[in-house]
Amino acid sequence: MILLSGGDKYYQYSGEVFGDVSAPATIQLILIPNTGLRDSYVEIQPYFGKEVVTGGVNNALGLEIKLDDVTIFNSQARQQQQERETVTNIIKMFIPRQSKLEIISLNTANNNTQTRGVNLIGYYL
Repeated sequence: MILLSGGDKYYQYSGEVFGDVSAPATIQLILIPNTGLRDSYVEIQPYFGKEVVTGGVNNALGLEIKLDDVTIFNSQARQQQQERETVTNIIKMFIPRQSKLEIISLNTANNNTQTRGVNLIGYYL
């Protein structure tokens, strides 16, 4: 987590991440052990590259968000868009002060090597 110069915002980027054939079904993208002494509002923008294997119901990446080790968001699309990058929605949520925030990529065996990542910006309230 990087605090911006004004002290009222923070951000973190996962960078582009991908697994290999031995990758687990989940890959940690972002871990913030403590969000700080103030409550915050965060915007999370996941992104996914082109599918490695297309077709079928088990060929999709997803996202899980945990707050203090409790899953508060879990989404894995049955099938993503093909032939172009997946369009994703920004996830917005309130985060209480001194929370552990973890963002995890969910993936199926057929798309372990598909690229994925997430951008996060937090606004202290």
